[in-house]
Amino acid sequence: MSFRSRRWSHSIYTPAVNTYSPSDEEIAAKREADKATIAAIEAHPKFGTITARDAEFIASVKEQAGKGRLLSTPQSEWLARIDKRLNAVASEYDPTDAAQVAKRNYTIMHYKATGYYGATVAAMEADSTYMPNADTYSKMWANKFINAGFKRFSAGAKYSAGDMVKAKIYGSKHDALVTEVKWSTNNWCYNLVILAGTYAANYAGRDILLAENVVSIDRAAIAAAKKQAKEAEKIAKAAEKARIKAEKDAAKALAAANKPARKPRAKKSA
Repeated sequence: MSFRSRRWSHSIYTPAVNTYSPSDEEIAAKREADKATIAAIEAHPKFGTITARDAEFIASVKEQAGKGRLLSTPQSEWLARIDKRLNAVASEYDPTDAAQVAKRNYTIMHYKATGYYGATVAAMEADSTYMPNADTYSKMWANKFINAGFKRFSAGAKYSAGDMVKAKIYGSKHDALVTEVKWSTNNWCYNLVILAGTYAANYAGRDILLAENVVSIDRAAIAAAKKQAKEAEKIAKAAEKARIKAEKDAAKALAAANKPARKPRAKKSA
């Protein structure tokens, strides 16, 4: 036995249908607009830079429009995209501005590592004067990752080769020596040699690579090194002081040895 709701009825839902159809004047205007857009694209100075596929599309829709047939919605959208690319505003770039050059170079380095904007990056790398249009360049810098990375990259690495540091490995810190500093995708990283403890034996003979956020400066080692340097400076100063004194004493002794003996004074007669 089946049960029906009290609100049930035999009526069947019929979705709304768009019954609008353009007038002859609107169709004629659209046809002329399509022809004008195609003609403007073909006459554009940068028309030779469009892809082979876009060029084939333009030839096809030109023939279609010439026969008086309207372009479909997808065709109109494709045509608009080509027109937008050709008329895109160029990025403002001054190759003599160090800040702009640094930002451009980082753009190439960042997107070569991530793999996005491959064609654009290849063009920028091949030609030092090439810049993508303003819209594309703005999109390339619209995410937080590239901006945060550029800030860290511009600030420089916290540590240098030869620094004594504490490396955090599996939750515990170990004494380490920085042997190399490198930039990896979005952060500074360090090749390290572990100096003591279990990990020193495990990693003997090879460097380990750690990101900056798991490496900290070994303040105790720095303090000890400063103290040692101060003691060495103190000893050097004392040695220099002793050397100068010895030279002065030797000079005095030599002068005394070379000094002629004084003649005895004649006694006065009574």
